[in-house]
This record gives sequence, C-alpha cells and structure tokens, in this order.
Amino acid sequence: MERRPQLLSRLSRCRPEHLVPGMFLEAALASVAARAPPEVLERARRISEGERLVENYRYPVAWMLGILDIIGQDAEARGGSYGEAIYQTGRDAGLAYVRSTVGRMRAMVGSASGLHRSLEGIPSAASVAVTFGEHSYRRLSPNSGELIFKQDLIGVGWNVGMVVGSTSTALALGPEGLKFEATVTDEDASSFVLRLSW
Repeated sequence: MERRPQLLSRLSRCRPEHLVPGMFLEAALASVAARAPPEVLERARRISEGERLVENYRYPVAWMLGILDIIGQDAEARGGSYGEAIYQTGRDAGLAYVRSTVGRMRAMVGSASGLHRSLEGIPSAASVAVTFGEHSYRRLSPNSGELIFKQDLIGVGWNVGMVVGSTSTALALGPEGLKFEATVTDEDASSFVLRLSW
C-alpha cells in the first residue's frame, strides 16, 4: 500500500504550519507499544522531543511521519510489510478514535443517519483535525462512495486504516461489512481515492 520512499518524500515537504492533533500521535505511540519491542517504542517517543502530548493540542505532522517511519522499518526488520504496518497503525487509531468522547458522539450520529452521512462527515472532520490537504466525498451508488484525499501529508496507509477502522467499528460492521480499494494518484501517496462499498 505504501513504501518508505513515499513517506520520506512527504516528510521532506513538511513545514512548521503542517499540524496534527495530539490524539493522532498518541494513537500511533499506543500502536507501537502494542506491536513492537520496547526499544522501538523508546525510539518513537524520542520523535516528539520529550514533549508531553495532549490529545487536543496540535503538533508537527513531521513527528507523526517520523513515528510511522519507525513503525514501518520495525515491521520490515521483522519480515513484515512497511505499508501494512502503517495501515494497521491507522486502524488502531480508528479504534481509539471511536472510543474517545468525540468519536462516540460521531458514532451515535452515524449509526442513526447511515453510512453515506457518516462518510460525508469525514472531509469536514479532516479539515478541523489537520492543517493541510483537501478532502471530499462522493456518493457512487446507494451502497458505495469514495473519499478523495489530495496532498494529505499523512499518506494513504494510515488514512485508509483510520477510515476503515473507525467506520467499521462505529457502525458495528462485520469483517466483510465494509469493502475498500485505495488508488494512489501521485508519486508520494499523498493523493488517493478510497472507494468503499457495503
């Protein structure tokens, strides 16, 4: 789904004004703690320069990409896939989001209004959460739609995991309840289309 050169290319484009909420960094670190040896977690924690993370504060997206890179490298060192590890970290973040206060509220609204309405809310949630990229949603049929991400510095792997994990969990969809396909539309995997069907 994603390769290290793509992530490093996005990392090179990060600027101080490109920010993400602390919740994203905390979720990535929690994923490291659950999936990697303690020394990998220690390396990942050093990325945030020893700063105590606060869920609703914003931090450089470069920190998040640094943590994701450590996760991907650790997976490869243990015979796994760089991109799959980043995707799984995004899924973990999606599950953590659904357990948060804001996530529980969105899940309640989403379960009452249907999957299209839930997915339509993702672009506005993204515009509040991060300070980069463009996000939109388009209905394709009664049971399918697509999210369009443009210049999202976090990239395809984590974002797809986040959307699939949070949506499946919030709406209590079974393992086969939500099918997805991601198509990358630029070289560094910052622009992509995520097609979903149910």
